[in-house]
Amino acid sequence: MKEDKSELIFAFPSCLHNDVRSVLNLFPQTTGLTYTPHFFEVISCDETLYIPERIYYDVPSSKQIDLLSFDQQKVLDTLFTRHHNGFVREEKVKEIIRSANDDIWIIPYLIKLVGEYVIEILQAIKENLHLIDIEKIKVFLSENPKFYQTIESRVISYWDCYYRRRYPKKEDYVGFDILSHFNA
Repeated sequence: MKEDKSELIFAFPSCLHNDVRSVLNLFPQTTGLTYTPHFFEVISCDETLYIPERIYYDVPSSKQIDLLSFDQQKVLDTLFTRHHNGFVREEKVKEIIRSANDDIWIIPYLIKLVGEYVIEILQAIKENLHLIDIEKIKVFLSENPKFYQTIESRVISYWDCYYRRRYPKKEDYVGFDILSHFNA
């Protein structure tokens, strides 16, 4: 089944659709698996966004990325926080976290990463939480309570499955630190 990459435009607010199209032009339209047809739905910037669970595109070359505008590079980096490779997600979260206050459409991507199992990603988020206006996060969470409940459940599940032996006290696990920050 061929997936249509143009659907990824709905992962971003409409004000960015031209930038998203420019970024998507870097990706080949193939018949192979390029992203999962599964999306999570959130409200951000007064719009419903349909963000992919995972994408399987190759990261564009540095030469291609250099041709993008600053905003297009943020779109690319944000989209690649959904990449199937955890190392790519970790690299890209470090790129976008500094922009979350100016570009609140980045916040759902960050929150989604909190509900994942790669501890290095969680540590990168925790180390940079001071850069994000907690009020902006709280507004997003209040608009998306079911989404946040899912994230909280995933933090518990991944701790229980993968990290409970390493961190017998929940309070010592980075995922719970981040949730505590959000809930403060």
